[in-house]
Amino acid sequence: MAKKQFSTDEIIQIEQELLNNQSAKRRSASKKIGKNELFQLGEQLYNAYLKEREDKRTWETQTEMILALGKIGFKKALQDLEQIIKKNEPHDMITIASARSYVRLKRMNLNDAKPVIELIKEGNLSVLNGALGVLTYDDMQPSENETKEIISILDTKKESDISIIGLSDPRAFLISAMSKWDKKLCSEYLNRFIRSDNSSLKVSAESAINGKKSQYE
Repeated sequence: MAKKQFSTDEIIQIEQELLNNQSAKRRSASKKIGKNELFQLGEQLYNAYLKEREDKRTWETQTEMILALGKIGFKKALQDLEQIIKKNEPHDMITIASARSYVRLKRMNLNDAKPVIELIKEGNLSVLNGALGVLTYDDMQPSENETKEIISILDTKKESDISIIGLSDPRAFLISAMSKWDKKLCSEYLNRFIRSDNSSLKVSAESAINGKKSQYE
């Protein structure tokens, strides 16, 4: 999808919205920066986030700011993301966003899944969802060894820790990503869920076998 071209005046307006008293305005500005990769507003966005995080009530806006920082490759935010991820909150949108942006900021290239592997080894549900979501959102193509390691790590997780009613199952993101991968590497994994009683993952696996994603950002 083509990114919108903003005039100088429009960019100044977005920058001003980051300072607006209304959280919805700040959130909207953050989305625009991330979606359209307005790299020139990185420093302003980061400073706005540092102020925003002091108010626990605005978690939705903080989430959008964190995601935008990842999308524009603002590496200065890595230390802040690491602190959030270290807390490893199991059911937390800010943690999900932090893990997602961490992967985008740490990987050496689009297909480098080492940051994903790093996070999912010790990650609780939020970290798992954030890290694995990037695989399908960005159409990453990990190496054969990385693919096998990701599957192996997930297989060590307790079912009760990753399959929770009302919450995203991180395996759904992996399965969706596999729709673009070499089926020789992942058909065994996909067929496991096609034969399972988990209706949601079964549908996702069937779509992946047919080359169709089931998860979108």
